[in-house]
Amino acid sequence: MNSDEAAAAIYDAIVRVVLLRTSRERDDRDTGGLQLKFSCASSDDVAACEALFATGGRWRACARNARDAAAIEVDAQAQVDDLGARIVEAFRREVDDADDARSSDSSIGRAVCVAGTDVPEFSRALALEALAIVEGASTADAPRVAFGPSRDGGFYCVAARATRENCDALARALAGVRWSASTTLEECARNCRARGFDVRATMPELLDVDDDGDLDVLLAERLAADDASESPAARDAFAEMARLLERARAAPSRA
Repeated sequence: MNSDEAAAAIYDAIVRVVLLRTSRERDDRDTGGLQLKFSCASSDDVAACEALFATGGRWRACARNARDAAAIEVDAQAQVDDLGARIVEAFRREVDDADDARSSDSSIGRAVCVAGTDVPEFSRALALEALAIVEGASTADAPRVAFGPSRDGGFYCVAARATRENCDALARALAGVRWSASTTLEECARNCRARGFDVRATMPELLDVDDDGDLDVLLAERLAADDASESPAARDAFAEMARLLERARAAPSRA
């Protein structure tokens, strides 16, 4: 395995941990009927990702049972360079889906949480917490947006009600933001308030994995933690990440 292959394997392990943590809680209860959607990089990747969730697929085992695996839908991200535009597009798709289905909540907008796959500590419980924050606002209140803050000054998830008005306001708020900066969340929160949102950033602060150094910190913390709520499969995946990282550092780079 060369360094590029090892890096791809590490990302695969990170995605599997996120799926393990979001598809079901440890006790296997259906908490809130959370619907999962996985957005891959481009339309060329959709079939490959669907195969990973299919019977016998590598990612199917990340769901606690067959119903969960089958319920994870796959689509492609908007093909734009700007992260803010990709986030807004994810909300717009939920608006369109609700309109197409003539959903009963299409007028007020279903609560949606958009999260990255580079945060192995993200979980179903945190997704539900973000949705609950958004749903806690009454229809008479200002529209609410919830951010999950990351340690580097950005955010690992954002939740809001998926309405056309909110999408338009979010598009303006996230336009021109300096991403991957220590002030990213601060800037996004300020812009959202200026667009009339009630901003909440009270969720736990997590570490997103941008490089090997971040992964070193994460693995040191997770492998040393005695977390009874962690599933054995997730613990095994963290240990696998540590082995893969060691192999990646020992492997020659591909020219």
